[in-house]
Amino acid sequence: MDNTLKKKVLDIIEELPEDKIAEVIDFIEFLKLKDEAEDDEILNDKELMESIERGLKDIENGNVYDFEDVFKGV
Repeated sequence: MDNTLKKKVLDIIEELPEDKIAEVIDFIEFLKLKDEAEDDEILNDKELMESIERGLKDIENGNVYDFEDVFKGV
């Protein structure tokens, strides 16, 4: 994270009353859990993960098309 953003967040927190800081902590914890849940959802999607693996194998094997070639004549 950009140090400027961290400083801005810290400056805002410094100005808050104590009871509001507890709410900030709750919200930050909520955001962390939300991100973890989204990551878990992606990682647990078998079809999506298989599709990604197939795509990576295609790249490894050179089974790809040049961007310009795909859009030629469009």
